Amino acid sequence: MNKMTNDSLGTKWTAKQFLVIAGIWFAFLISFITRLSWSTIMPSAIDSLHFTVQQGNTYLTAFYIGYAITVLPGGMLADKFGYRKLLMAAVLGNFIVMAAMIFMHGYWDGLALRFILGLVSGPDLSACLGIITEWFDGKKRATATGIFNTCTSFGLTVINIYAPTVLVHYGWRAAFGVTAMFPLAALIFCYFALKGNPPFPQQFGIKEANGNVATESVWSRLGGAISNRSVWMLAITGLFATGAKWGVTNWANLFMVKNLHFSLITAGTAMSIYGITSVISMVVAGWISDHSKWSRHTWAAIFMAIFTPTIIGFALVPKGNLGLLYFWTGAMGVGAFMFSTITNNLSVEVAPADQRGTVSGFINVFNQSGSFLAPILLGALLAGTGSYVTSFLVISVFPLIAVVALMFVRESDADKGAKKVVVNDEEADTVAKGEL
Repeated sequence: MNKMTNDSLGTKWTAKQFLVIAGIWFAFLISFITRLSWSTIMPSAIDSLHFTVQQGNTYLTAFYIGYAITVLPGGMLADKFGYRKLLMAAVLGNFIVMAAMIFMHGYWDGLALRFILGLVSGPDLSACLGIITEWFDGKKRATATGIFNTCTSFGLTVINIYAPTVLVHYGWRAAFGVTAMFPLAALIFCYFALKGNPPFPQQFGIKEANGNVATESVWSRLGGAISNRSVWMLAITGLFATGAKWGVTNWANLFMVKNLHFSLITAGTAMSIYGITSVISMVVAGWISDHSKWSRHTWAAIFMAIFTPTIIGFALVPKGNLGLLYFWTGAMGVGAFMFSTITNNLSVEVAPADQRGTVSGFINVFNQSGSFLAPILLGALLAGTGSYVTSFLVISVFPLIAVVALMFVRESDADKGAKKVVVNDEEADTVAKGEL
């Protein structure tokens, strides 16, 4: 066992592990910056290009359609070609598309570019989670995942720091140009940060009892993934819990302004508190899971159960009570995001070692479905009942359904068929040459 492996199994992180987590954090951050850029730039761009608001909104939908299409295939390709390669490809794709959007002149070319941006972004999460499994052992992995997850909350902050100023002084094309610099910088940084031989390298093949190495096809990996009970339970968890998370996140400002009659500034302050508590809670959740003897799915269920009462508390905030608004919004940030560190970690830990990208991609399909459907459901509930409070109370049941699903998750499911020994690509080549 080399020095890196010995260090990795200790209690302290190595300098390389800090560099790796910084690399994937930056890579996934730029994915959020590029996908959110249109929301910030749209008011100026649609006036210049003479779009309607409805046409501008279809750009948002186009990204998520493209993203949903490649989430699963992206994970499957990451298993076949390597996590680092797919992540670098996704970052490069983000750079090319954002650079191309500087020169868009009509509705259809911009719509196509937003769709392509979604397509190239599909593999990013699976690749990042796979890289974490390569560089961090089981006693550090959840903490690493928690730190990695914080980039999702940070992306919205970054885009709102620079884009409005650039828009005002230099125009929307310049704002796209500045945005394109982020994936370019991430591409260069990740190239160096992710170089080297990880202590727990990705597995590409299966060494059978007779010593032969069998490399599974992507469809065989997919079949193995969907035959795993824990994978399906995590998919159900993602559909309901992630849906509830993004449903209440997208509707919180509207609720505070339209129903509770707080100002936009007050609502923005409350959501800033929401963002701060979400970031802290994700890191804390990972640390707790790594330093506890309890199973990860147990902690995920506990953290997820917190979500329901925080939604209810937020929905029942009395009008004009600023203290309770800030308290329950902050508490809801904990409930909405704390569990995601553990569920993201489980999505690769319940998978056989050569199926981690496929499994995380499969589960992410359900996550994205929930994220898309929950705001629609809230809108339908509001239209049917006329009550924001009733709408939130209904969706507060979703995390409880996810908790039940988590009770059927077993980390040991990844060990089924343990008589097969997975090997990495170098070992597979060696065996194929008859050297092992």
